[in-house]
Amino acid sequence: MNPEELLTVSECQEIDQLLLPAADRFAIRVAVYAQRYLHASVPSTALEDLSETQIYELVATDPQLQAQEERQGGFMTWYGQILISALKQLRHIAAQEGVPIAELTIPQISRWFEQRCQARLRSSPPSP
Repeated sequence: MNPEELLTVSECQEIDQLLLPAADRFAIRVAVYAQRYLHASVPSTALEDLSETQIYELVATDPQLQAQEERQGGFMTWYGQILISALKQLRHIAAQEGVPIAELTIPQISRWFEQRCQARLRSSPPSP
């Protein structure tokens, strides 16, 4: 899968316009990347059913990732961990939205991150 297929320029702009900290906007991008990568890699499998082992096996067989691993050792493990972390978030979002992970939209994913950000702000003590 080409990086251009993971997030379009207009989708990046849509995310950049959100009034969220940079870390949250980055997490939205990662979630969308993971959703699209996994869906394209295993289109016949429900993403909700993927195990960590299956994700690591998928990463291990991806020729583009193998090439990156040759340039930078440990990359495939790191990428697998990123996918697993994002998939956990996507499971929560899909459950909240009542749709399969593969059908989640950027606005639905963004809304979940916005809600989490608002909850963090409400629970943090005010600055002196």
